[in-house]
Amino acid sequence: MPAYKDKKRGTWFVQYSVTTEDGKVKQVRKRGFSTKRDAQIWEAEQKTLKATRTGRTFEEMFEASLVALDSSDSSAARKRGFLRKHFTAYSEPFEKITREDLVNWRNGLRAKNLAPRTMNLGIGYVKAVYSYAERVYQLPNCAAVMTPYKLTSAEKKERPVWTPEQFDQFLECVPEAWQPFFIFLFWTGCRRGEALAVCRDDLQGNRIRIDKSIKHYKNGFLGLKNDASARVISLDSKTMAAIEPLIEHADPFIFGGKRSLAISSLQRVFSQAKKDSGVPNIRLHDLRHSHATILINSGVNIVAVSKRLGHASINQTLKTYTHLLKKTDDELLAKVEELRKTEK
Repeated sequence: MPAYKDKKRGTWFVQYSVTTEDGKVKQVRKRGFSTKRDAQIWEAEQKTLKATRTGRTFEEMFEASLVALDSSDSSAARKRGFLRKHFTAYSEPFEKITREDLVNWRNGLRAKNLAPRTMNLGIGYVKAVYSYAERVYQLPNCAAVMTPYKLTSAEKKERPVWTPEQFDQFLECVPEAWQPFFIFLFWTGCRRGEALAVCRDDLQGNRIRIDKSIKHYKNGFLGLKNDASARVISLDSKTMAAIEPLIEHADPFIFGGKRSLAISSLQRVFSQAKKDSGVPNIRLHDLRHSHATILINSGVNIVAVSKRLGHASINQTLKTYTHLLKKTDDELLAKVEELRKTEK
């Protein structure tokens, strides 16, 4: 769905062909959009509104949702690849897909020998499309009947976390103004109160000082959970890019401005974005555990992880992430076995 720049007016417009009821083809043009994305969203909405009368396919509704959510190319490709391969009603008229069809598809995923988390990710993709259609076009949310697969006992022992891909899927449904805060939480492992308390003066280059916490602005700053929680965290380039626009103002709080963000508003945005995106349900605090899990699974030294999280001791980190360390130990043993094979 291309949009075009009107060089004379400095605005954007869309132009596409439609077939009238008498079979004639005519051009539709709409001008005056301030941004390219606004133009694309308008076109997608017009085509989807027409779909409720003409039988637009699930694929077309899915593509419209990607435009509205401003999905990244990589995220869109990942979802598109999964649905094309596994979603049996991908090319079917959207309004003709029944609740029974969706339940049967969900139940049939087991035969594909996919991991439960992978199946749940795919179910989330479908639920996100229906949530979009319900929210924007008041269409019935037939996907509400689909439930995620239950995890095995071994999987249940693991702390619920998101992968980077699932976080990106969640982020697409977060209002733009709130995205930097969630990016900061996920990619630093900070506690909620620590992130809310971060001020402009705490940032030096790409390093940020964590030395206070906050819950409600009216109550002022609070102390940290323990002495080890006082630390300096290095930020990656993408996280820096996300918060840089927020440090250009003169207000003290990076996230909020003159005062810290309200917890009630924060939780409301978090809950709604989880629902809209179809990702597994986790607590806000589990963004911190997700960060730690990514680091440990990537082979980062456990001592470094402990310091970054601000744990009181290395034992706390070892106890919290024992299940991950067991996997790491298995990989280590495999490496030792490989090395021993080369001995003479």
